Parts: sequence; C-alpha cells; structure tokens
Amino acid sequence: MNPLERLAVWLNVRPAEVRAVSLSFLGAFLVMSFLILARSLREALYLSAFDIKTLPYITVAVAVLSVPTVGLFGRALAVSSPTAVLRGMLFLLAAGLAVLWPFAASPKLLTHLGFAVVAFYLWTALGSLLLTSGFWVVTSEYFPVRGAKRLFGLIGAGGTAGAMVMGNSLVWLTARVDLDWLVPGLIALIALFYCCQRLLPALDRSPSSEGDKSSITASFLAAWRSPHLRTLSLIVFAVGIATTLLDYQFKEAAQANFLSEQQLTSFFGAFYGWTGGIALVLQLLLVARFLALAGVAWALALLPLVLALGSVGMLIIPSLILVTAVRGADASLRKSIYRSAQEVMFVPVPSVLRRKTKTFIDSVVDAAAEGLGAAIILLLVTLAGFPSHYLSVLIIGLSLVLLLLSRRMGWQYFRTVTAELQRTGEASEVYAERARLEGRDLLSGTFTRLDISSLADELAQPQSAVSEESIEESPAQRREHEADIAERLNSPNLSVAARALEERQDWGEELLPLLCRLLARDGLVERAAAALTSAGARAVPHLTRLLADDSADFVIRRRIPKVLARLGEKESDNALLDALFANRFEIRYRAAIALVRRQRLGTLKSERFKASLIWEAIRAEVGRGRPIWEMQKLLDEDREDDDLVVRRVGARGELSLEHTFRLLSLVLEPEAIRAAFHGVVLDDENLKSFSLEYLEQVLPADVRSRLWPFIGDISEQQRRRSIRPLDDVVSDLMATGATLFGDSVERAALKRILDDQE
Repeated sequence: MNPLERLAVWLNVRPAEVRAVSLSFLGAFLVMSFLILARSLREALYLSAFDIKTLPYITVAVAVLSVPTVGLFGRALAVSSPTAVLRGMLFLLAAGLAVLWPFAASPKLLTHLGFAVVAFYLWTALGSLLLTSGFWVVTSEYFPVRGAKRLFGLIGAGGTAGAMVMGNSLVWLTARVDLDWLVPGLIALIALFYCCQRLLPALDRSPSSEGDKSSITASFLAAWRSPHLRTLSLIVFAVGIATTLLDYQFKEAAQANFLSEQQLTSFFGAFYGWTGGIALVLQLLLVARFLALAGVAWALALLPLVLALGSVGMLIIPSLILVTAVRGADASLRKSIYRSAQEVMFVPVPSVLRRKTKTFIDSVVDAAAEGLGAAIILLLVTLAGFPSHYLSVLIIGLSLVLLLLSRRMGWQYFRTVTAELQRTGEASEVYAERARLEGRDLLSGTFTRLDISSLADELAQPQSAVSEESIEESPAQRREHEADIAERLNSPNLSVAARALEERQDWGEELLPLLCRLLARDGLVERAAAALTSAGARAVPHLTRLLADDSADFVIRRRIPKVLARLGEKESDNALLDALFANRFEIRYRAAIALVRRQRLGTLKSERFKASLIWEAIRAEVGRGRPIWEMQKLLDEDREDDDLVVRRVGARGELSLEHTFRLLSLVLEPEAIRAAFHGVVLDDENLKSFSLEYLEQVLPADVRSRLWPFIGDISEQQRRRSIRPLDDVVSDLMATGATLFGDSVERAALKRILDDQE
C-alpha cells in the first residue's frame, strides 16, 4: 500500500471516492483562498477610504443587491446543470475583476472616485456569495447523505486550509506587494478553480423541468413550505445577524488599534489565517466524529453556545483581545463544525428542491440577516450612539433562539431522512427485479458462500392422521370412523391422505395430534394447516407444545408458526414470542414472520408483546458470531405471507439480516424499516445512504454497534480488523447448532470445504 492509499484509508475515503474528494478538497481550498483574499482586500480598501460608521450602509447594499443576483443564479440553475452555471459564473466574476483592476491600480482614481472602492466591495462580496453556494451545490450532487457526513468535514478542511494559507500569506504579501497587484491574484484563483471543476467526473443529472418557476418568490415559498428548509433558513438567518453584530464589534476594535491599510490588511490576514488553522484541525480530527457521535442538532448548537458565553464576557470586559477571541471562535466553528452540519442538512433534500432553495438560503437569507444586523447597528450605534459592546445583549438573545432551533432541526432532519428513505424505497421494488450483487461482499464476510445439501429428506417422516366428515353417529360408529380416518391419513399414498383431509370437516380432539404430525409431509402441509386452522382454539395447545419442544420433529416445528399466525388466540402469540428465542434459526425466522402478519392484521392479543421483549430478541440476533450469522439458512424457501422481501439477492447472511429487520419492523415504523432493508441489500448507494442514516438515528447504541459491521459503511481499517482467521471460523462453525449442521457427517463435509478454500 503506497502512502496515498494509506492516507485515503486513514481519512476513510473509499477507492471510488478518491478523485471526487481530492478535487473537491482542492476546489474548497481555492474558493476559501479567494474569499479570504477578496474580503481582506475589500475591507482594507473600504476602511481606509470611509469611516467605520458607514459600514452598515455597504452591508445593507450587499443584502439588497443579493436578491436580484441570487434570483438570476437560481433561474440559471433551474434551466441548466449546476456545473455549467458555476463555470459561467466564474467567467463573469473574473471579467468583472479585470474591469475593476485599473481602478484599483490607480491611487488617484481610488482616492477621488469612491465608487471604485464601493464597486469592488460589492462585486467581490456578491461574487463570494455565489461562488461559495455554487461550489456546495455542485459538491452535494456527488455524495449521498452518509458520504456527506463522512466527507464534508474533510472537504471543508480544504477550504479551511485555503483560508489559513492565504491569511498567513497576506502578512508577507502586503509587506512586499502593492495592494493593486492582489487583484490579478483573485483572477488567478478563479482560473485554477475553473480547471479543478473541469477535472471532476461527469454527473448524470438533468436540470429541473420547472425553470420558469424558479424565482426569488418561488424559492422563498419552496423553502418556507418545507419544515426542514424553513427551520434551516431561520438558523442561517439568526446566525447571520449574530455574526454581523459580533463582526462590527471586532472591526471597530481593529480600526481603533491599527491605522494604516497595510496594518489592517496584515491583521485581518493573520486573523483569518489563525482561525483557518484552528478550523482545519477541527475538520480533520473532530468534525466527522462529532457529526457521527453527537448528531446534527449538537453540531449546530455548538456555535450559539460559544457565542452566548463569549458575549457575556464582552458585556463585562470589552477589549480587542476578548472580541478577537470570540470572533475567532465564531469564525473557526462556522468554517468547520457549523458549516459541515449546515451542508449536510441540504443533502437529504430532493435534488430539484435543493437547487431551487440552496442558493437562496445561502445568499439571500444570509445577506438579509447581514442587512438586518447592519440596520440594527445603524440604529443603535451610528444614530443612537450606544456603545457597540451593548450589542452583546442581542447576540446572547439570538444564541438562545438558535439553541431551540438547533434542537428542532435535529427532529426535522430525522423526519426528512425518513420521508426520503420511504420515497426512495418505493422505487427499489422495481429496481430489485434487475439487481444483482455478482460477487459483491455485502456483509464483509470472511469466506465464500457455501452450498450444503438440505436435510429435508432425512427429517421428513410421513405421519398419520385421519378424519372424515362428521355426521350424527353412535360412539361405536364414531370410533370406527376415527380409526378409518386415521388409517387413511397414515397411508403412504398422498392422494388417499389428501382425500381424507378434504372429506373431514369436524376434527375431534383425538385427531389433532395426528394433524400436527401431517405437517411433516410436503404434499399435505397446506391441507393439514387448513384442518388445524378450522379446529381453532382446540389446536393451539397441541401446536404450542410441539413448537416449544426441542426434541420434536424439526420439520413439523418450523411449519407451526405459519399455522399459529392464522389462529387468533393469546396462547398463539405467547408461543410465537417464546419461539423468537428458540435454538434453531428457522423457528425464530418463521415465528417473526407470523408475529409481523398478526401485527399487520391487528390480531395480536398477547399481553407479553412489548417492545422490550422484541429488543431483547434483536440483541440476541445481532450478538451472534459472524460465522453463524452468515451461514444460517432455511430448509425450504416456501414464501410466507410477508412483504419485507421483494427479491432475495443471494448475499451472505441475507436471511439473518432479513430476520433482524423483520424484528425491527415490530418495534419501529414498518414502512421505513422495509425501505431501509431494501437500501441495505440492493446495490443503490443513494437508498443505502438514507437507510444507514435512518438506522443510525433510531437504533439503540448497543444494537447499532453490533449490527454495523454487517451492514454499515465501516472504514477499511474496521473491515480489516473484522476479518478472522479461517481456523477460528471453522471452530465457531463446528461449535454452532445452526440449521446447516445436522450431524457429524455434514460438519466434516463443511470442514473439508473450508479447508479447500484456504
């Protein structure tokens, strides 16, 4: 394994993702480099030409102009692919900078024509909004939700690295290069980013068919009608206001302590560089783990917690050091944990809706928040004359609101993932008809699939039972008829026994044990089951006793749950619940099918049917060793009345997985579990991503940790650690009592097969 492959394994990047992740990382690096250079340059030029108290005016101007700008950008996304729109926007941004460069290069024009400074400020601010949003719109098209949670922190680290490198470079650049020569640097960054986008793999994505409806109003209505996007918009809006207020406090303190353009540019560059470095460390070491362990709600809540605590300190001790520290924490968290969580929030949203609303939320909502924040500053500080550190009171209030919104966002995210899982899962039934795994190691197994002959022929034992249509008869005649029925049912001729089952309708108590034994005969199973069902409650004691008896004929036992499912008795339910803990897999498997059927029909009557008991059965299943899990099979494949499985795809351990998910459907939303099962077994990465995300939200931690190695998107390191030596596998298989291993002969055959595969 070469160093690059080792790095990919350490970063948990799958082989198929390397190209897209690498180019996205580089793209984020260039985008943030552009943003830091443009922001530092425009703020230094503006603050050198205008008083700090005029800053709210330019901020409001950016907010106002962002509305038509984003409207045009949204219309373009509606009629063309995100990649094409982003590339066109890059050409336009570079052309505008080329036009403004002569003004920046002329100190005289810069001094006497204030509109040049304003124009440069507005052009770079609006361009930065679209550049950032466009980059993440394109990036979100490449990764499903699980990939986004795992990789967006890494991709964002590229942006943070860009901010750190560019910020620290500005200290050196401003000491050696005139500011006007930094404008060609912006154009060069755009050119490099364009080349990076050209190298990305082609996407099979069609534009929205609703191009004529993509306007600012349509985007606003679409975002507002979606509870998920509405909550996210409110979070972006509240964070934007709080950051604008804090940023004003920070810049006011900076202007008061640094007088020249070079000092301001150097200070801002160093600030953005250091905060970028902190954010880079957070993204590489913490973001993915924090999102996986704490969840999106806590990831969003971390920023307002820091803002609230820092603002309390600002009220007590306002100073440059403290405001720089609070603003630095804000910048670091926004670039790392908060930004990654925000981008993950967009991934489960349907592609068409995401394209219509993402840029609106990223740009218009964020710019509107900055505009409102600027208006608050204008009213309270510029006009009313209040000291700026009093703005901390508003920041504290906004932080408390953000904590509530973050909690709500966690709920909405789960609902959206569940809804998208079910919507995407509806198409999986059609997809299942053509799905093939073709050697795909679905459950990260340690050996190839094995075929060992069924034990049905050895276990099937023709039994007896006879009955005849009941008529009014004497006790002697009845005994004679019963003996005749028993003799006919015991006949080795299936047609004779079948006619006896069809002729008799009234089954006496003494014939019920015979009917139970007839379940062992393949040709009579359905007729015997129908006869037992017609006997009603009288048959339940006989069936439940056999089902619980480990020494009873296994062929009979494995067919009893199907009969009990048709009998609406409390004792039937209790027997099926006990059968979930039977030693033989097929008994547990068919008992679960029977319980699901009774739950769906609303005929469950047992007082013992509680979620805690089902979770106990689930924990028992996922706690079994991998060899047992992967080798559990059924003696026959007769289809039950069960809608969990659309089509079996032949993966190792699929029956164990199917049984576990069937148990989960007894305690969780059945439709969501059904879709999640399809997402796990079918070769559809998008559906699988939603499935794993849903399961991560609903499964208890101990169940998830045991189930995940079989179905989860575990890292390469985790996969390698899960592989066990073949000798250990053989030892476990020899010790198990799973269905496949009926006697010493078959165990010896299994040993030979495994030895041959070494």
